[in-house]
Amino acid sequence: MSEPSVVEDRRRPGCLRRGLSTLALICALIPFAIWLFMRVPGEDWWLTAGIVYAPKPQWVAIPGLGVLLALTAWRGRLVLLTTAATLFALFAIAGFEWEQPIKPPPDRLVIRVATWNVFGWTEQRELVRERIMSWDCDIVCLQEAARQTFQKLLPGYQSAMGGDLRIYVRGRITHREAPPDPVTGRRRILIVDAETDAGPLRVIGVHVPRATTHGGTPRELEPLRRYIEEGVELRERKFAELVEELPSEGPFVVAGDMNTPPASRFHAMLSASLIDSFEAVGRGFGHTFVWRRHLPMMRIDYVWAGGGVEPLSHRIEPHRPSDHRPVVVDLALPEQPPG
Repeated sequence: MSEPSVVEDRRRPGCLRRGLSTLALICALIPFAIWLFMRVPGEDWWLTAGIVYAPKPQWVAIPGLGVLLALTAWRGRLVLLTTAATLFALFAIAGFEWEQPIKPPPDRLVIRVATWNVFGWTEQRELVRERIMSWDCDIVCLQEAARQTFQKLLPGYQSAMGGDLRIYVRGRITHREAPPDPVTGRRRILIVDAETDAGPLRVIGVHVPRATTHGGTPRELEPLRRYIEEGVELRERKFAELVEELPSEGPFVVAGDMNTPPASRFHAMLSASLIDSFEAVGRGFGHTFVWRRHLPMMRIDYVWAGGGVEPLSHRIEPHRPSDHRPVVVDLALPEQPPG
């Protein structure tokens, strides 16, 4: 009677190893499936669009768990596969960067640009002023800054306003326009021509909303579907409008809260002609949106460079008193022609 139990005891470790190996293999394959879903069908289907716009760190944790399972099962090749899947999720899905700042070219002038969604209803505007002044910027782009108290927020700067956008220039503003949305009439783009100590520069401030008819993210399935589909349609319109406003010549920057992650096709739309400063010289995940004001989890605030402007450094400041982290970027302007 004891012999079957001995055989059964001998089989248990093998079954456990096979079970752990199967789970580890599933964990390794999930990031590749998610990456494929983000591209095909991507934002063409509301469910995969939700994956595109959702936070990404969890897709690194899943293959990381697979590494532990493969180590426990003592499967060498599976350890290598799950490790490769973890690195793939870290860089290809979560957008981790490991770039170095670039030394300013000796023949180019450098300008510092910041963008920040300041949460316009904050009562800590003096703190907002102190923080911005400490960065010593030449250009400051703010979102949710429609209240009149922001008009003279930064002494020594000229400012322009359009919708909830403000652009401050340490220099002279020579032109300003804020084209209204052809559908809603709201102004989500502010264009300023600025004369700075480093030379002329066009600055385009942007605030792309998540959706128009919903306040927050719905938790029920059908409202969530409508919310995601509406958000994709809205971004389709706003980014097409933004591309139309891009100058055909001359140095310019685009900065603002775009409510769009790097995995989005709209990010790819801008990448075709502009340089994402974080991808060029950033480091880490670059998360700018702070969930519940405690956990940075998405990168949706950008500084883009165009017309020969070159990013040199990219840093992200602490978020308080907002729920967005400010982005501060040093940029080299193109060499100015004589005279």
